[in-house]
Amino acid sequence: MQSQEIYVYLRTSNKNTKLALDSDSQDRQLKAVRKFARSKSWKIKEVFYDCSVSGDNGCDLTEREEFSRMMTLMKSNGVKTFVVSDATRFSRSILTAEIIKQDCKEHGISAYDASTGNDLCVHDNPEMDMINSLLQCIAQYDKIKTTNRLMSGRKRKARLGGRMGGNYAYGDRTGEDLLVDRVKELKGNPRQHGKLTLQAIANKITEEGFTTRKGTEFSRQQIANILKS
Repeated sequence: MQSQEIYVYLRTSNKNTKLALDSDSQDRQLKAVRKFARSKSWKIKEVFYDCSVSGDNGCDLTEREEFSRMMTLMKSNGVKTFVVSDATRFSRSILTAEIIKQDCKEHGISAYDASTGNDLCVHDNPEMDMINSLLQCIAQYDKIKTTNRLMSGRKRKARLGGRMGGNYAYGDRTGEDLLVDRVKELKGNPRQHGKLTLQAIANKITEEGFTTRKGTEFSRQQIANILKS
C-alpha cells in the first residue's frame, strides 16, 4: 500500500530575517513534523517555509507566500494534508485561524498539529474544535502579553531619556523617497512590470542598486513594511 503524501508548513516570525535563518527554529519544527509523519507512515512530498512572517495576519495572508503556494497546489492535486509542528505555526490569531480553517474545509484539506496529533481544521468533533480554539486563544494571549511587556520596557526607557525602539520607516529620512516610490511603482503597476511577489521586488531593487540602511540587500519582509508605510 502506497504511503499517504503530505506537505509540511514551517514558519518563523522573527522580523530580523538573518536571525530567523540563523536560529534553530526551522530545524526544530521540521524534526517534530518528521517524527509525527513517521508515526503515521506518511511520506513528506514537499516542505514550505515562510521566513520572518507573522502568525497574526488578520484577513491578509499575502505575506505568507509559501503558504499560499502550498494551498494553491493542494487545491489542484491529490495532496490534501499538511502538517505544522504546533498550532502557533498555523496561526497566532483566532481570526487568521478561522479564515484558514474555512478555506481548508471548503477544499477538503486537513491540517495536523504534530505536537498534539489534532486536525486543526476538524469540524465534525465539537470537543476537538473547542480544544484547538482554546490553544489558539492561549497563543494569542501569549503574544499580546509579550508585546505589552516590550512596550512597557520601551516606554520606561523613553521616560529616562532614551529612544523607545523600533526602526524609522523608510521614507522618513532624506533621500529615501526614491526607494519608496520605486517599490510602490513595482507593486502597483502589474501591467508594466507583471504581478511581482515581495521577494521579486526585493531582488529587482537590489539589481537597481538600492540597499538597506546597513548596506545589505532588502528582504521580503522589509518590502512589505515599506508598502505598509
